[in-house]
Amino acid sequence: MVIHRTIRNEQVTISVKPGAISVMFDTREVFTYDRGGRLWALTRDGRTYRRGLNGQVLEKRRVDGALLRRRLSDAEALDLIDGAAARMAALRDALAVEASARVGANGALVGALEMLERAARFDATAHRADCATFSRVYDPVGILPPDQYMAVVLQATEGCSFNTCTFCDFYRDRRFRIKSPDEFRTHVQAVRAFFGDSLLMRRSIFLGEANALAAPTRRLEIFIEMAREEIGRLPIYAFLDAFTGRKKSVEEYARLGALGLKRVSIGLESGHDPLLEFVQKPSSAADVAETVATLKQAGIAVSLIVLVGLGGDRFAAGHVADTVALLNRLSLDEEDIVYFSTLVEHAHAPYRIQIAEAGIRPLDDAELRAQHRAIVAGLHFGSSGPRIATYDIHEFIY
Repeated sequence: MVIHRTIRNEQVTISVKPGAISVMFDTREVFTYDRGGRLWALTRDGRTYRRGLNGQVLEKRRVDGALLRRRLSDAEALDLIDGAAARMAALRDALAVEASARVGANGALVGALEMLERAARFDATAHRADCATFSRVYDPVGILPPDQYMAVVLQATEGCSFNTCTFCDFYRDRRFRIKSPDEFRTHVQAVRAFFGDSLLMRRSIFLGEANALAAPTRRLEIFIEMAREEIGRLPIYAFLDAFTGRKKSVEEYARLGALGLKRVSIGLESGHDPLLEFVQKPSSAADVAETVATLKQAGIAVSLIVLVGLGGDRFAAGHVADTVALLNRLSLDEEDIVYFSTLVEHAHAPYRIQIAEAGIRPLDDAELRAQHRAIVAGLHFGSSGPRIATYDIHEFIY
């Protein structure tokens, strides 16, 4: 449903969808709010702002062809959100005058006014309260695969089941724990209450955190059944590490697939076993091959994450050759994804000190691009192969 109006010499286009409302002013500004009235995105003067449920706002813009990103300060975020709310309130008031002048205003206008009213109420005060509720409902959401940024995250576990990878600091200070069924249902109900009508914008359920599928199969069946009872019959996604993944059978994964598990994301990182051992990743290329084969036999798709630049100059040749060899031996199809993610050296992860002590030089930007191209060039998937995509963790906000 689209409404076109001229208001105070501005051309205004209002697009109302089941889960969201977007408002464009003269093609210069675009505001998008979800059905619950939360600001989701704002585009203005060549800059795009994305608000996460945790309250962080990510700004993106291009300068001389380069994409720049930064997180707004709390004060900047509050100013942005207050300004957007005021903009929505002014538009609501102008349309309300029009509606009151008509006899029996049409349903499109009434529906738009209802959603604009919610958007107008989402000011700095509402934003702060929303963030406080989020922090009570969720532990920090460390990371998601890019195809799941619009998922409803349900935290069946906390932390990572092995937590040894030297390059990762997402879960370093958090103990791995599987929730009880009662605890999980309480969490899911709190998530449902937090989202409210904002659920209509969400496309899937992501069973978190880092390795939720490490839980026993029967516990996972209970979790998925609860998730779909409370949230809805959305497809289910999750992370899995290849070492743990080997411990479940085709029959077990098929049972989970029958309940809605659609795709599993695996941090492959590299097909080069010496590199995996160096960064203390508790899996091997053989583990990945076995886990992927089991999942595919069960009818579950996979997304595999390759870390470009991992191991620096010392491991570069082996990383390229063995990653290409591993990916080519997997039976991947159009339901699968291969992600390429450039390594980010986290300040609090051991990796930076580890490579310095080993005399390893990180790859420069040109070498990173070349390594990415070399791996892609070596892949032979054919016309029905997986989608190849970029996974930039700087883009993540939830």
